[in-house]
Parts: sequence; structure tokens; C-alpha cells
Amino acid sequence: MGHQITALLVAEPFDEAAAREWDVEGLPLGHDLRLIHISLAYASYQQRLRRVGTLLDVPDDFPPIFPREAVLADLAASVTGRSPAPFAVIMTEYFGGVGDQWACVFHDGARVAAVEDINGALRALGVRPDAGFDEFDTVGLGAHRRTPDALDRYDLLD
Repeated sequence: MGHQITALLVAEPFDEAAAREWDVEGLPLGHDLRLIHISLAYASYQQRLRRVGTLLDVPDDFPPIFPREAVLADLAASVTGRSPAPFAVIMTEYFGGVGDQWACVFHDGARVAAVEDINGALRALGVRPDAGFDEFDTVGLGAHRRTPDALDRYDLLD
């Protein structure tokens, strides 16, 4: 079975009303984190809608479909009530155990350079793994295997 998601990870508290204004849902994970499914088309649409012209400091070797839109920092701030809010942007592309993952964490408006993978991103957000598990499994990311089809509507708006 595959694992193919693009998402924002934010810490609690989580403002459901703000999430509705951004047309997102914050799915509870372990360790007081929320997962917000996003897509490149969603991020691009929100960037244009909210007239944000800047990009996040994402490593140059990340794939072109990895969201770089700085409006994601605004989304994180809005749903958590903190500005700037710590958040991570993650992406996975696995099928049959083969694939790759990418992650960036932002604290105080700047990218945390030491983050190399999703486990590192989760550590930077304060997750400590449960005994016998890594951070990915500790927060239950394995249960979120695919970006919801509902985000496909942004492909038409992009």
C-alpha cells in the first residue's frame, strides 16, 4: 500500500472556525499536533487569493510539487492563533516501501536547517517517540495514507 500525502503540521491549540475560513480540516495526531492536508494547487490558490507574493525557504533540491508558498505560514498562524506559528510542511511519495519524503520546519519565521526528514520535523515540533516507535509512528502518520480527493478541486482553480 502506498503513502502519498502533502500536509502542514501545526501544534495545538487549533481554531476550527479559522480552519473553515481557510477551507481546511485539522486532523488530530498524537502529541498535540494537527495534520492539515494541502496540495500545491491549494497553496497556489490561497497565495493568489490572499495576495502573498513571497515563498518559503525550501531547499533547492526539493521536488517542484513541494509547496513553497509563504501563505502557508499565514495559514498556520491563523489556525493556531500564534504569529509566527511553528509549523512543518511534509510530503511523502511511497509505494510498496520504495519512495521518498521531504520535510521543512519553520520556527519564528525561519526554516530550521537541521531537519532532514519527517521524523526530524516531528522532533523539531516537540515530538518524542514512544518506546519502540519512531516519531512518524508515534503520532500516527501512517494512518493518513493519501491526500483527500476533495483538494482536487483546487487543480481547476489554479
